[in-house]
Amino acid sequence: MSHAPDDAATAHLPTSALRALVVEDNAGDRWFYSELLRARGYHVLSCENGENAWDAFQADPPPLVLVDLMLPGIDGVELCRRIRAHPRGSEPMVLAITGHDDHESLSEILNAGADDFLRKPVPPALFSVRAQIAEQRIRDRLERQGARAELQFKTWELEQLFRNLPDVFFSVDLTTGRLIQISPAAEKLFGRAVEDIQRDPSLWRGLLFPADGSLAPWDPGGTAHPGFRVVRDYPVERPDGTGAWVRTSLSVERDPRSRHLRADGFVADVTEGWAAHTTLALRNRELAALYRVSELSLTSDSPEGTYTAVLDEVADVMDMPVVLLEQFDRAADRLVLLAARGVRSERGFPEIPLHQTPAGVAVQTGRPLVDRDPRTRRDLVHDAVRELEPRLWASFPLLAGGAVAGTLTLVDREPRNVDERWTELGQSLATAIGAYMERLDAEEALRESEGRHRALATQLGQANQELESFAYSVSHDLRAPLRTMQGFAHALLQNFGDALPPEAVDYARRIISSGRQSEQLITDLLAYSRLSFEKIEVKAVELDVVVAQALEQVHADVVESGARISFTRGLPVALGNQTALVQVVANLVSNAIKFVPPATRPEVRVRAEERGEVIRLWIEDNGTGIPDGQEERIFRVFERLSQGDDKPGTGIGLAIVRRGMQRMGGQCGVERRPEGGSAFWIETLKERRKARRPWLRRDRTG
Repeated sequence: MSHAPDDAATAHLPTSALRALVVEDNAGDRWFYSELLRARGYHVLSCENGENAWDAFQADPPPLVLVDLMLPGIDGVELCRRIRAHPRGSEPMVLAITGHDDHESLSEILNAGADDFLRKPVPPALFSVRAQIAEQRIRDRLERQGARAELQFKTWELEQLFRNLPDVFFSVDLTTGRLIQISPAAEKLFGRAVEDIQRDPSLWRGLLFPADGSLAPWDPGGTAHPGFRVVRDYPVERPDGTGAWVRTSLSVERDPRSRHLRADGFVADVTEGWAAHTTLALRNRELAALYRVSELSLTSDSPEGTYTAVLDEVADVMDMPVVLLEQFDRAADRLVLLAARGVRSERGFPEIPLHQTPAGVAVQTGRPLVDRDPRTRRDLVHDAVRELEPRLWASFPLLAGGAVAGTLTLVDREPRNVDERWTELGQSLATAIGAYMERLDAEEALRESEGRHRALATQLGQANQELESFAYSVSHDLRAPLRTMQGFAHALLQNFGDALPPEAVDYARRIISSGRQSEQLITDLLAYSRLSFEKIEVKAVELDVVVAQALEQVHADVVESGARISFTRGLPVALGNQTALVQVVANLVSNAIKFVPPATRPEVRVRAEERGEVIRLWIEDNGTGIPDGQEERIFRVFERLSQGDDKPGTGIGLAIVRRGMQRMGGQCGVERRPEGGSAFWIETLKERRKARRPWLRRDRTG
């Protein structure tokens, strides 16, 4: 695939400014974007990941950056942030490219510093608009330097025209009003014999400097004086019907011999240059209008004011008396007028069915409709449309979100011819307006999303309050009848134990045991629920202190079971919540003591290891172990793998471990040991210590 450079689009841009960085991990898309830019004359550097792109940008920041949101390593959002934080990060135009309709992602990339976004697949016309905006920025930056260079060039050009490159020389005695001389080149330029020109004063005056509402240098009462100089471009017509644009340059000085005022100058044929200048001026005017429309679509927050300003720009640059901006109502299959310029009345015009207006063709096909004589069209039905008396009708689809969102319609009541360039400009303007409409939709969706998030946050806060109240009620209201039940069972045994049969005594003891287990279950449930709604403050915690406090909590169980605990001090400092970590470690140690084979003395080892940025704390035991495939299940609420009721516990302890680690941003897990037993672990981030300044150190012995 090859393209010819779009010289008109990048006119007056130096080669150093035609550089672009394309960041896309998809090879096909990366090639496509690069080829579009090369077609405009750019030197393109493409990268497939964020790291290479960031290195390339730091080495030589380009004026234009295209970045895909989804990248390996440094993603598009982070790359935009780094670019904007760079000392030269405000210079480039950054366009984000995404294949998602996720408004949150689009908002994130814009907040990260992207100037705008393009949705995949990228239409070439829309791509051209964004490239033109970037090129206009470059032109603005070089404007001052270019103006100075242009002034120097014009000065040099005039000197060369006067001295070395004249087409037709002439000299006029202003005092007597006589043509002194004219060079033979006049015959070729004007198509008339030199003798005829010299004999007819009205002829040479009209050819060398025709009247334009002001006095010519040789007219009586003119303002010519020594040092007077003038340059003028004007058209001339030859006898054979052909014409040319010429430029007359003359200067007035006093003849040192006759003391008469004398005008010396030359006339040059500038037809080709004038045509190029006219075309370039027109093209620059069009690009400036397109830039202003695009800028409004990117920055304006008022749709009404934006639409009015946009229609004024469109009417001016397209030279059309009537401009309509209509939105497509898909449900009603009609066009709704958003703004209009040049119509007699907007009343009765706002809603038109698609089949009653030529603009409906542009909506249905997604392509521009240009009709140079629409009077005989079958879809010219609606009264408001017919009242426009169109002799030229042009409708351009407004694309937003990959679908037609409306039309930009231009109407002229006088017959006229338009070319392909005019049509392309109309579609480019429509594309910019469609982008603005898409931006409005995205912002509205973002506002709705923010509203839903606020409502959810309020509901979550209320739910947390209700959960906290429920936990309080459980803590106080459910425990009271349990304690009463246990108290009466104890009293029954103490007061009437000798009179009760053995079976009744066993029943009473079972009541007391069940009450204790129920109370422990309530305690564990409260601990689990508090970890869900209470605020967890994470800070530096000494694991030595955490393990020591956890062992103190389970001291009674250690003594009762005769467990042997090995714990070597000197554990590292980690990030976490000390209260939650103590509860987590205590639950793991208690669990290791409880679940051991019969007639086995529990042995528990507590150790820690550093793994990069995290610390893993191990609690290893010689217990019954975890059946294969059950490593994940045991961390769920009320899950117990032991058979029978001979082992104490509520099935919530390990669930508390997982919830506590989740609230602190950590992880937990278990590994089976080949020789028997289990190795539970928890992970949390390592504390990042700040280096102390030498002058802040204190001598502890001083």
